[in-house]
Amino acid sequence: GTCFGPLSRNRQVGIRLGRGEKLEDILSSTSEVAEGVATARAITALVNSKVRGYRKDLKFPILFGVAAILDGQLSPREGLERLMAMPLRVEDFHSS
Repeated sequence: GTCFGPLSRNRQVGIRLGRGEKLEDILSSTSEVAEGVATARAITALVNSKVRGYRKDLKFPILFGVAAILDGQLSPREGLERLMAMPLRVEDFHSS
């Protein structure tokens, strides 16, 4: 896969966000589509509409962290710091 390669559109968006560029500027400067941007937002909306509970950000920290960065609510550094500050826990892949 190309997700870790230098040609990955999603990776390039992430690198540029990490350098401090605004998402709007990044997206307007290219004709290529970084499908991860729309996908992260769509999955976040789906989780919000289908999953019960009020702390979904604890169950899906990466998803909600990425969406907050894309929406300008967190800087990439803040998103990483929040993720790394979370307590370790066993992941349960069998519960609904």
